[in-house]
Amino acid sequence: MKFLKSWFSGPALWFAGVATLLVTWVVMEPAALVHAFDQDGYSPFELATLPFFAAIVPLVWWKCPFTGSKRRRAILCFAVSLVALMAIVKEMDLHNMALHALCPDYVGEDGKIIPGVLFKPNGQPLTGTPFKARFLTNGAVPFGAKAFVVLYFTAFFGVFAAGMLYFAVPFVKGVFSLNPVAWSFGCFGGSGVLVQVADRLPSWLGHAHGLEKSEGAVTAAQSLCTALEEGGEMMIAIFALLAIYQSWLIHNKDNG
Repeated sequence: MKFLKSWFSGPALWFAGVATLLVTWVVMEPAALVHAFDQDGYSPFELATLPFFAAIVPLVWWKCPFTGSKRRRAILCFAVSLVALMAIVKEMDLHNMALHALCPDYVGEDGKIIPGVLFKPNGQPLTGTPFKARFLTNGAVPFGAKAFVVLYFTAFFGVFAAGMLYFAVPFVKGVFSLNPVAWSFGCFGGSGVLVQVADRLPSWLGHAHGLEKSEGAVTAAQSLCTALEEGGEMMIAIFALLAIYQSWLIHNKDNG
């Protein structure tokens, strides 16, 4: 309990988590690691991540980390619950499945735009994920598909960004005052950055060196990025749980 109340608990767990992922990468064969960590939301590791995100919902209501009026606490708890549920949707690629069901002529079963159906202004086929601005600005995309993408961004990233702005000042003050919640939330953000870098790094390196995406044997570099990306997603959920519980502890310290 004393460890959880320390500002150092977050950073210590973050480095321990990254170290565990690196050790896992070292001891596992690249292909076996990728198979265990990434199967479009249904690998053993991805399925093991889901309970951590799901646990955020009951915990934030049971051990409410917020202060103020009942209305304020309820709104903030609802926002956290919504983001957690949307994280589960993203982890299982349910948003891609729903968009394919809504618009099968433009989006494939893998959640990617069907080449040759939608075109860029220069006449080239539009490819890649539909959850990007270029999909929303394409005049040929049906209104229903655009509305779904906007709803997804609003429910997930919009609510999360609003919460970040709302707590930006307390967060900065908490970092300098060694508040354990602020440091745990900083590790939450650091895990998110780790996920994004690991997700985009293979593509960045491929573009930088003029390499096309390989469908052959899995390389050690690819398996490392997979471990850090999928492992970082689990760390995001863990640090969310840690920050919620730490905040509840602080606000209820006078009650024993």
